[in-house]
Amino acid sequence: MIDRLINKILYKNKVLDVPETPIDERDWELKPEMIANSENINLQEFSRRYLTPPVKNQGGIGSCVGHSGRVVYGDTLDFDGKEPSAMWIYKKGKIHDPFPGEDYSGTTIKGACRGLIKEGCCEEKFWPYLDDEDAPMLEGAAENAAQHKIDSYYVIPKQNHDLIKKTLLQETLWTSIKVNYEFYYTPKSGIVNTEKYLASSSAGGHAIAMTGWKIIEGELYWEFQNSWGKSFGNDGFFYLESSLYEQILINNSGPIYLNTKAEANAEELERKRKQAEERQKQDEQNKKQRTKSKLIAAGMIGLMSLITFLLSR
Repeated sequence: MIDRLINKILYKNKVLDVPETPIDERDWELKPEMIANSENINLQEFSRRYLTPPVKNQGGIGSCVGHSGRVVYGDTLDFDGKEPSAMWIYKKGKIHDPFPGEDYSGTTIKGACRGLIKEGCCEEKFWPYLDDEDAPMLEGAAENAAQHKIDSYYVIPKQNHDLIKKTLLQETLWTSIKVNYEFYYTPKSGIVNTEKYLASSSAGGHAIAMTGWKIIEGELYWEFQNSWGKSFGNDGFFYLESSLYEQILINNSGPIYLNTKAEANAEELERKRKQAEERQKQDEQNKKQRTKSKLIAAGMIGLMSLITFLLSR
C-alpha cells in the first residue's frame, strides 16, 4: 500500500502525450529473411538492458518519443560508444509528424523515424537534454546529425513472436502503448498485472523501448525500458504480457525496427555481448555495495539508539 502511494506521488504528473494515429498500411513490414536466424529465440529469458544507453528520467515534458528513440538508436553501431540526443529526436519528430506546427507536447514514433531518415540525429552533447521544451540546441548539431541517419524503418507484426525475438537478439525495438493508471503502480519486480491494468482507466499514450523477453509462469512477457528514472519498476524496466501488449499497442501493427547504415555482424555482436557482461558485473557489484552501505547505516542507527537508551537510564 505504501509502495503504491509512493509510486502515485512519483509518477502521477508524467506527461503521456503520444497521440493515437491510424495505422498506415503502407509501412514496410520486416521480412524474416532480413534478420539472421538464431536458436536463442528459444531462451526462457533475454534482455538488452546492459547493451542499451542507461535509464534516464524525461521529467515533466512529453518527450518519451525522444527518450525511447535515444535508447533504440543508441543500441546500434551508428552510435557505438556515443549517445543520441533525446531532445533532437523529440523536436524533429514534431516537425515530421502529421500535426501542424510545433507548439504542443508529445509526438509520434513515425514522425521521429522520418526525422531520422531526413535529418539524422546529433549526439547528446550537441543538444543536451533539459526538462524544458525550450532547451537550446548548440552550434554544430545539424552537421553532427547529418552523420547519423537511418536508411529506413520496418514494422514487425505484433503476433510474430519469433521474428520479434530474433530481431531483439540484434537490437532494441521502438513502440508506443496506451497507458492505464495501473501502470503507475508497477512493482519492483517490473511485472505489470494484466487484469488490474485492463480494469483501470486510460491515462494517455507513451513511447517505450522493447529490450527483451521473459517467460513467466509459462506465459511470454516482453521487457521494456522506460524513461521515468531507475526508481520505476525493475531499475527502470518493466514487463508486459504479450497478449496485453498486443491489446494496448498504438499507431503501428507492431514494434519498429530501425534499419541503420552500420548493421551488426557476428563479430560486433560478440563484442557488444562482452561489453554487456562487464556492465552487468559492475551493476551487480554496485548493488551489493549499496546493500552493504544500507546495512552499515542501519547498524549505526541501531547502535546510537542503544547508546542513547543506556545513557538515559
